[in-house]
Amino acid sequence: MENKELELTKRLAENPRISIKRLADDLDMNYTALRDRIRKLSYKGLISFTLSVSPLITGSTAALVRLKGHKMEKLLSRASKCNRVITGMKVSDDEAILVIYGKDRGDVASVIDILRDDASGDLEIHVEYGRLLPDFKVQIRNPNPECSHPPCNNCIPVLRNRVKNNSGPHGTS
Repeated sequence: MENKELELTKRLAENPRISIKRLADDLDMNYTALRDRIRKLSYKGLISFTLSVSPLITGSTAALVRLKGHKMEKLLSRASKCNRVITGMKVSDDEAILVIYGKDRGDVASVIDILRDDASGDLEIHVEYGRLLPDFKVQIRNPNPECSHPPCNNCIPVLRNRVKNNSGPHGTS
């Protein structure tokens, strides 16, 4: 059974939109049992099917942010709901690391400022800036962000191709 579980994971990673019928046929598994397994995993929050977009659309400026202060659980919970936060990790009871992205440093700094305001207390912040690679995909986890802060109004990207194309109208220069 472990091989089937591994193959199921690989197949879903290759194509999360594959039909359950096709997947069941390919893995020689019962359709209903496979459907129920996928539903249970999703319901328990162990797997999810979400939209991931290119930093060419969302912005490629990124920051590794180390936070030290009180109430890290609350801060990480808040950060996990923000589409501008790629990932977070609790290092200790009073320390966490986040990776935040945006269009530019100001965009990233506005997210950090919101987290600082939410911390309502002493919060030591160390930031190192970098860039996301173009083939990296950013997961849009929260389709209905509750954030009413003006800088956060853009955390749901407008899906249009922002890549500059220097070729002519038919793909020729």
